[in-house]
Amino acid sequence: MKSTTVRFGPDLWRLLEREAANAGVPVSQFIRDAPRARAVAIAAARGEGPFELLAGAVREALRHESSSFKRIEAESHLAALARLTAGDRIAHSAAVLEQSEQAVRRSEDLATRLQGTGSGTEPPSGGEPGHEFS
Repeated sequence: MKSTTVRFGPDLWRLLEREAANAGVPVSQFIRDAPRARAVAIAAARGEGPFELLAGAVREALRHESSSFKRIEAESHLAALARLTAGDRIAHSAAVLEQSEQAVRRSEDLATRLQGTGSGTEPPSGGEPGHEFS
């Protein structure tokens, strides 16, 4: 474990106190959690999954924990989070599938309308090239 000294100006310290209180943790814990939160945010911006990042961070934090109860409890919470995350992924996949199906339906409808014009290269009467019509 590494240790370091960090100095904060009064304005930043008041902000840290307020946010730590809102989170229900001591300022020292809030500060210790900040690098992990930032690292997770940066990794997530690269496209790495938030659950995997969080699970890794929790497991790393508990690696030296002597209480097997705390480790089991943490794994239980991670399992619950995994179930929630899976539900979100399923819902997102369903939404993407519906968008794809909608695009196919619109393409088929447009193709049918264009076939009704004869050549298939001119828009139906009243339509303008490059504009959607109904």
